[in-house]
Amino acid sequence: MTALDYKNKLDAYGYVHIPDLITPEQCDHYKELLEENHKKYSPLYEGNFSPKANELANKSGEKVVFNLHNKDMSWFILFEHPIILSLLDLALKEGSYKDSEPYYLNNISARCPLHGHPGQQLHLDSNLPGINHTIIVNVLWMLDDFTLENGATRVVPFSHKLQSFAPDGLKHPDEIQLTGKKGGAIVFNSNLWHGGAENTTDESRWGVALGYARWFIKPSFDFMQNTPAHIYNQMTDAQKDLLGFRVVPSKDEFTRMRRRSHYFEPPNEYKLPKV
Repeated sequence: MTALDYKNKLDAYGYVHIPDLITPEQCDHYKELLEENHKKYSPLYEGNFSPKANELANKSGEKVVFNLHNKDMSWFILFEHPIILSLLDLALKEGSYKDSEPYYLNNISARCPLHGHPGQQLHLDSNLPGINHTIIVNVLWMLDDFTLENGATRVVPFSHKLQSFAPDGLKHPDEIQLTGKKGGAIVFNSNLWHGGAENTTDESRWGVALGYARWFIKPSFDFMQNTPAHIYNQMTDAQKDLLGFRVVPSKDEFTRMRRRSHYFEPPNEYKLPKV
């Protein structure tokens, strides 16, 4: 299938499954990184295990790793996979000035629901249902087989066209689970109602969740504040663009007048916590 074929499916159904993008060996490498990072950093997460947190924010029943970009350069193989970017070039530039304005990675995380995790509330990630053009596209990389038993993502086809949010606690009569083999990816419009399902097994079900957004949308975390110099200095220009280092707001009118820069803004000094 071509990028246009994938884009047409994305427009019609709200999602498209693209199989066999990376090898099982690459999946195992990334899973090893995630297990190490979760063990090392999750005890330091701010507020994620609060019993008062709502269902989506409460991470006590799942493993989650955030900001993969600041931990290992090998993640960029996923971030800039050419088949994914060829689809995003169509989906996220359409409707902008001359269909040419940039997009960037505004969310970078990974998730693995644990045995007994009840599943997530259906939700959308755009914060604005029913918009005309796609403004955010999520790419969910399957590092394990996604099965009906281990929590494969639930979606409601065509819901990206609805002008409403999913009601709390809803199990939609039209929802389906998206199963597939490790190494593939599910690409979906961020307006699509979706949520992780219950994991009834003791298997891992790691999925890397990447959100690509039009350049003017705020990121989940501030990459200017959390990218170590040794990572930034290894990035190519294309990788710096993908992390949004030319779409950083100007500090003031004496520094720059345009919202987008002609040069890359260097990040502030940052080091991961010592553990």
